[in-house]
Amino acid sequence: MKTLSRRGVTLVELLIALTISAGLGGAVVALLTSTNRFEERAESQRSARFVARGAVNVLVNDLRLIDPAWGIDSASTSAVWVKAPYAIGMVCDTTGSLTVALEPADSVVFAKSGFSGFAWRATAGTYTAVPGGTLTTSSTFPASCTSAGIQQITAPSSAPNQKTINATVSGTSRNGIKIGSIVMLYRRVGFYFANSAVSGLTSRKALWRNFVDGAGAEEMAAPFDATAAFNFYYSSGATAHGVAPSPLTLLRGLQLFLPGESENTPRLRSSPEQSDLTTAVFFINAAT
Repeated sequence: MKTLSRRGVTLVELLIALTISAGLGGAVVALLTSTNRFEERAESQRSARFVARGAVNVLVNDLRLIDPAWGIDSASTSAVWVKAPYAIGMVCDTTGSLTVALEPADSVVFAKSGFSGFAWRATAGTYTAVPGGTLTTSSTFPASCTSAGIQQITAPSSAPNQKTINATVSGTSRNGIKIGSIVMLYRRVGFYFANSAVSGLTSRKALWRNFVDGAGAEEMAAPFDATAAFNFYYSSGATAHGVAPSPLTLLRGLQLFLPGESENTPRLRSSPEQSDLTTAVFFINAAT
């Protein structure tokens, strides 16, 4: 019988195989590391964009209804304090308390705390702000409104909350207010940049909102670069300025510079990712 000899792996072949394996392994590790760093940076960029965009919706909703003739208390590049309208209606009765039939609005609008006062419209078209008072609302439509020729808007079955709301304001002056006058309820609100209260971000800037007569300050978004700022549009000008006009009644809108940042600094980067967002809010109640 003939015996078959089996040739083993030589040392040279083993070394070649190990070298090839090491090269392939190194390439795979480098690819995975590069992919991981790319994903980490991409996630940081998304986070930075989210910070900037997340703040815009709230700012626009609260600021666009402002009337600069009576609605701006103070303005600087780091803080804006305003009387932000949130409901509008028509006066039904001025005896005793002020009775107002408010236009339908989302129930969330009235669920928020912070009623600060109202502004009423004279026949000349100018508004007078009346601070303070106590607000109560009811879905029951008062007879005084019907008597004044003001009809209730009834809610469709698909939106049961979308109906005229009766608002009563007590404890304030009603001098000069007539039945049929337009009234806007407002909240005193401050928007400002200050250090974040979130753990790990306390040395970095956040955008805050403060309901002066309500729930107080809340952190809306963070972190932002220190250059975040409000800029100002005057009258009919199309150029934003770094200083608010004097008087503030000349203010027609705000430019919002929101340089959002990622919370963490990606590897091999010296600073967090930043996404600059510049947008503008013009007051729809401003005189032209």
